[in-house]
Amino acid sequence: MKIAEAEAQLRRRLETIYPPSESAAMAALVLESVTGLERSALLLARQTPLEETQEKRLGDISARLLNEEPVQYVLGASWFAGMQLYVDPSVLIPRPETEELVDWIVQDVKSSGLDVFRRNTTDADQTTLLKILDVGTGSGCIALALKKQMPLAEVWGCDLSEKALNVARRNGSSLNIRVDFQGIDFLDEAQQPLLPSVDILVSNPPYIPERDKDTMNGNVLRYEPHLALFVPDQDALLFYRAIACFGHRRLHDSGTIYLEIHENLGAEVKELFLQEGYKHVEIRMDMQGKERMVRVRK
Repeated sequence: MKIAEAEAQLRRRLETIYPPSESAAMAALVLESVTGLERSALLLARQTPLEETQEKRLGDISARLLNEEPVQYVLGASWFAGMQLYVDPSVLIPRPETEELVDWIVQDVKSSGLDVFRRNTTDADQTTLLKILDVGTGSGCIALALKKQMPLAEVWGCDLSEKALNVARRNGSSLNIRVDFQGIDFLDEAQQPLLPSVDILVSNPPYIPERDKDTMNGNVLRYEPHLALFVPDQDALLFYRAIACFGHRRLHDSGTIYLEIHENLGAEVKELFLQEGYKHVEIRMDMQGKERMVRVRK
């Protein structure tokens, strides 16, 4: 079977469960992975027959995709902020709106004038000007993206899941980006003193009420980690409350909290932080016009 034929066949099969544009993108990713060719080279090699081992791998991948397993888990790769990350079902698949949260932080730091963006540094440059903590780091996507763009910042990531931490550390190692990933149950106040005091606290915490499961895509429910997605119906703001309390103790007076939020809970999150004594709370919409981010200052 030639590459062009294999891609077209996979695309048609995927269209039975995914929109045409998404099916085409997935098929292209799969053929790149199976052949080891980048897209430009793949286009030039469309009439090249697949090897027997490549056809077998294509068949295995196709079966998993047709069972609605996310392509990122099938291929073990997801792109985020210009980085190729390893992902598996122990971590959430990074989303574009989370990239928007990262960009908000970077733009704010640039506006502050802090000199944390230099890459060619000497030992004399290593004074820490900015300390950042990513709560519920998962794949490490937020922490690694921030450290990549701000090499002179000191960055930590924490997570309850040891499997998730293994993924984050693997990503840090493969990208040669140094982030201190720690195993912490953030909801356990007795463990919080193990975390540093910081200038920026960022998190994409679990925020989907259990009752919303019925409204979600089946592939998310079946494959992505529920520990990182859901909170009890009676306490959907569980993690935001813990972050607000932590901020009083460990966020520097001039520090800032950046959070991803449920699109329907922006007002509730804002009110929570105002009631906790924070003076400045700003909600920001994502590119789809949904309230998905919040910035909090004392």
